[in-house]
Amino acid sequence: MKKASLSSLKENNAALIFQSLRINGPMTRAKIARETRLMPSTVSYITNLLIHKKVLKEVGSEDVSRVGKKGILLDINYDNFLFIGYDVGSAYSRVIVSSGKGDILYSKRFASEKNDKLLKQIYENIKIVKNKFDIIGIGMAFPGYIDPESGVVIRCHNIDISNFEVKKVMKKEFNLPAYVDHNTIMMARSLISNNSHKEKDFCVINIGPGIGVGIVSNGKILRGYKNAAGELGHVTVNPEGRRCNCGKNGCLETESSSKAIVRNYEEISGKKLECEGSCESKLVYELAKKGDENAVKAFERAGKYLGIGIATLVNILNPEKVYIAGGVSNGWEFLKDSTEQSYNQHIFYANKDVTIEVSSIGEYITACGAATYAFEKYAREELIP
Repeated sequence: MKKASLSSLKENNAALIFQSLRINGPMTRAKIARETRLMPSTVSYITNLLIHKKVLKEVGSEDVSRVGKKGILLDINYDNFLFIGYDVGSAYSRVIVSSGKGDILYSKRFASEKNDKLLKQIYENIKIVKNKFDIIGIGMAFPGYIDPESGVVIRCHNIDISNFEVKKVMKKEFNLPAYVDHNTIMMARSLISNNSHKEKDFCVINIGPGIGVGIVSNGKILRGYKNAAGELGHVTVNPEGRRCNCGKNGCLETESSSKAIVRNYEEISGKKLECEGSCESKLVYELAKKGDENAVKAFERAGKYLGIGIATLVNILNPEKVYIAGGVSNGWEFLKDSTEQSYNQHIFYANKDVTIEVSSIGEYITACGAATYAFEKYAREELIP
């Protein structure tokens, strides 16, 4: 094993302090030392360097009743660092500007283009935002197969792009550092950094045109060999089911995704939905709200197989909780009962207390995670000594 250099140790310790403040909020140097298990002298040295670089700032004294000198609280200087979070979806894309803490200063949602038009759309939206805000970095989320280290989108079949060198292109076009990762990984990052979610072991399932899962174990994201963990959408849940674009039959994606819900409705009702371009499950959801029994059954069928998929995931990983996110989560009221019934039928008894819950962060969960990722990578690679 290669021995760590002094500079890499300092970088790792600084990143540890930075992450602890992100998760726990303002802390004294003494508490940072306890949380990170670093020597107090190490914490003082690194925090002073980060204050000098304006990465951290002093935000007052601790509120304690003990006698003696009160410790000074430190926090991340979020206001000085604005980042773009760009969620590139196959149906809709979303762009935000965030301080990295999660405060959204700008947001926009729009239908996604395809192929070269999509790339042009990305450039135009970043240019608009960059002209309005003093941006210092970009975080981008894509569906498909991503290499986050090289900053390359290798393949996204749902939006028909491949070998998109995000890191290289953004540096050339906008002279900004850019960081890219899978959309469900960005969702998981958003939940990790959100103080209302305290679980250390959880999964977040992104249900849209495809289905993926972000897996978090002991507060850290599990990526797997070649960064390909989390393809829950290609777990077989119905061997007699529809043909998937991956070549198999009955993948969860063919049974419970937004596209599957549309197909469910058309098969059950015998009617063809009329819409411009690809039909979305939102149309079926609106019909279900109006009392259309066929639309309700379309969601119930999707829930049946979704429950099998979630039970398989939980039986393998034993998380504390499963969060549901993505466009289809808006129709959870019609998915919930059939999903939970199927889930309870297939779950191992030791996992009976693992609950399923819709994420409360909302539709910008992925974009927020992308902005957070950009902030953390920028701080580690550009600011931390």
